[in-house]
Amino acid sequence: MIARIKTLLMRLAEADMVFWLMPPLMVLLILGTITQRWIGLYAAHQTYFASFIFWLGPLPLPGGYILLGLLTLNLTAKFLLKSEWRLKKSGIILSHLGALVLLIGGLITSISAQERYMILTEGDETPFVYHYINRNVMVFEEDQLVTSIPFRNIMRGDMPDLPFNMDITHACNNCDILRREDVESKENVENQGIAQFMALAEKPAEKDPEANLGGFEFILSGTDNDGRYIAFDGMPQSIKFLANDKAYELIFGKEQYTLPFSIHLIDFVKDNYQGTSMARGYHSDILIKDGDLEWETRIEMNKPLRYKDYTFFQSSFDERENYEISILSVVKNDGWLFPYIGTLILGIGLLLHSVIMFSRKIA
Repeated sequence: MIARIKTLLMRLAEADMVFWLMPPLMVLLILGTITQRWIGLYAAHQTYFASFIFWLGPLPLPGGYILLGLLTLNLTAKFLLKSEWRLKKSGIILSHLGALVLLIGGLITSISAQERYMILTEGDETPFVYHYINRNVMVFEEDQLVTSIPFRNIMRGDMPDLPFNMDITHACNNCDILRREDVESKENVENQGIAQFMALAEKPAEKDPEANLGGFEFILSGTDNDGRYIAFDGMPQSIKFLANDKAYELIFGKEQYTLPFSIHLIDFVKDNYQGTSMARGYHSDILIKDGDLEWETRIEMNKPLRYKDYTFFQSSFDERENYEISILSVVKNDGWLFPYIGTLILGIGLLLHSVIMFSRKIA
């Protein structure tokens, strides 16, 4: 058994492992880069890079976790078992260590990074960011939050015990809003609130997950205002009612988080290809407000902003009739320092190796 483990470790330490792993990694990178045009940045990342396998038609292929995991094992085994611990090899050893630190940093990032998005209208200021997918229903009793129900539970009809009856009749990850008069309902109940005028129907998901309009229809009973209600992302009003002589309020939407600072969008600029409406590039001029600190800067495509523990990327935009909306991807990454450390070690290693080789050539 020990001999087999030793044989496996020595095989993992072989240099040719890198050459076997590079082609599928390059294919993965190309696929992830190209497909984000159609499925969006978040979906491409989750499909190809933050996955163990992905499906190419009926064929399962290794995803980023497996390929990068094997590469990390290879470099670790090579570093520990096959390094020549001599001064003339110190540059190579440091280079391997730098590459290993980069991969470890990537692992920490994939485990701990929190990816959110921020919506900014020109002239507006906000400290809020939202989860791309996760939504929930917050139930307040007398202005106190008593429970938060994940939307995935609502999609399954898995509801907790509540002081009133809440029966989910229909839920959709991306909803189309229809006129109530155009929809036939099986349940013979009175429509309440905006459900008197609107109904929800499923439609295909959008390329960018933040553009999906999640929602659901439900029937309340055991309250002072029983009937059918609907809730969807960004609905204009919360749902309020009385049950057991207590005031309740339901609020539905994306999971919301508060940054320790706020961002004000000064101007959003879109640069089109000449003679077309297709964007060649776009950027956001913003003002960061952090206590007494105010800092004006710009976020461009492929030129993110890093502030405190957060990185802001120019993700997409939305054009309305009288104004423009900038959408930023916001990443909180506890492993942000590893790329700098790894690159520094790698650079020192390559430089040292070059000096040693040059010295040997002179000698």
